[in-house]
Amino acid sequence: MEAFIFYTLKVGFLLSLFYGVYFVLLRKDTFFSVNRHFLLSGIIASLLLPFVEFTTVTYIEPTLATGSIIQPTNLTPTQDTSVNWWFVGITIYGVGVFLMMIRFLIQVLSLRRLIHKQPIQKEGKFKLIKVQKDIAPFSFLNTIVYNPSLHTQEELEMIITHEKIHAHQLHTLDTLIGHLFVIFQWANPLAWWYKKSLEQNLEFIADREASNNLSCKKEYQLTLIKVSSNNTVAIVNNFYQSLIKKRIVMLNKKDSNKQNLLKTFAILPLLSIFLWSFNTTTIIKEKTTSATNSSYTYFVSEDSKTVKFIINKSSSKQDLESIKKTLEDEYSVKISFSNIKRNGDGEILRIEMKMSSEKSNANYAIENDAPINPITITYNSKTKKINISQSENGNIHVWTSKKSKKKIVEIDYDEDEDSDGEHNISIVTSGKTKIITKKDKNGNIITEEIHGDDDDNIFKIHTKDKKTFAFTTNTGGKEPLFFIDGKKVEASEMKNLDSDDIEEVNVYKGEKAKKKFGVEAKNGVVEIITKNK
Repeated sequence: MEAFIFYTLKVGFLLSLFYGVYFVLLRKDTFFSVNRHFLLSGIIASLLLPFVEFTTVTYIEPTLATGSIIQPTNLTPTQDTSVNWWFVGITIYGVGVFLMMIRFLIQVLSLRRLIHKQPIQKEGKFKLIKVQKDIAPFSFLNTIVYNPSLHTQEELEMIITHEKIHAHQLHTLDTLIGHLFVIFQWANPLAWWYKKSLEQNLEFIADREASNNLSCKKEYQLTLIKVSSNNTVAIVNNFYQSLIKKRIVMLNKKDSNKQNLLKTFAILPLLSIFLWSFNTTTIIKEKTTSATNSSYTYFVSEDSKTVKFIINKSSSKQDLESIKKTLEDEYSVKISFSNIKRNGDGEILRIEMKMSSEKSNANYAIENDAPINPITITYNSKTKKINISQSENGNIHVWTSKKSKKKIVEIDYDEDEDSDGEHNISIVTSGKTKIITKKDKNGNIITEEIHGDDDDNIFKIHTKDKKTFAFTTNTGGKEPLFFIDGKKVEASEMKNLDSDDIEEVNVYKGEKAKKKFGVEAKNGVVEIITKNK
């Protein structure tokens, strides 16, 4: 709907360019045939050029990717009661086109009724029809209609000569094109003026050639004035048109200098500007930096809505500081990097990230014996969502929202990985938890439900494959207690666990934690149950 409205606006704008060149530069010249082709070309170009599109590619320097997480929430949809002005506009336009089409059909039927069953006199390829109605002479295609009782024999000869030029040069087609174009552009005043200029120029052509074939130009001009009071018929080439004075002025005007023909080319730069301004699509592509030659990579998508930042094993302290500064300065997102461990070559083996924004926070941790694989942070500026992933080794990523008790557990894994284990995504809410097993050996989806209450906010993560394990809980920044197989341990010992040995992870909060583990568990408890228990 919007696309069609924009198309009609482009058509109207292009028509205004052609009409402006004609009105300012061409209408006073005597190159009537050239003007005819110019005006017809204006209509055709106005209809076709909006479909011509060009594409340019602009390369920009990479932009640091950053963003914030928005926790999915259950939103109640609101009914949009605003007026759809696009629909209103297209409806009004459609009604106008319909009424204009009815008007055109009535004019065609009136013409047919006028000449139907009238006697026809043939002169070569022309058909002459005599009528008794008080109308001005006109031609339609190769048919010439006139009332012989209203004119002398000398006047009739000049009139028929004039109309034969219309018929011979197929001026009726120009007139019909003008009428049909006005139906399409009925709301554009320029379209009506354009049609009028088109029809007047046809009369200039017929006047000039008819007077050249007659011995007395003065008598021809007197005939124009004499028949100026006759009634006219629509959608035809009438011998009489309005502005008789202008026709007589153009009839007596000396031929224009041929150099004036160059003025028709004035339309070309205007069309170029139009195409460049409205019909050129610019694709923005980023200049990417290879991870093998630098310590980080970042780029922007073609629509400039999605940005990515990739941290690799060689990212330096300065690189991470640069990321932190860009996030805070440009996106108001805070990020910190801690517990960074490197090998002798300066490659990252362990890194922890904490991110927070106005609406959410996120923690991410990874530790390997080998240098880390690239970590990708993807940010969509439209949805305000950020995704942190390391798909090549399949880390578990847990994140929480500040404004919700929901916890989202995301597990990234290699689709082509040959593993007998199951890959789990857990969506944990207060009161009820669903752990959705994404894949088993047969590709089946398995769902397990865990029940809790609003105060406990308990959730479980089952890991049955060899994946690095990381998690976070919303404890208000206070350290929870950690238990492995019922034994209290320090937080540092959690990092030494092999996820392959973990059978179950339970997180307790609130009264449930204090009831099971005592008052010291007021900040929550993380309980690990291993397979060896």
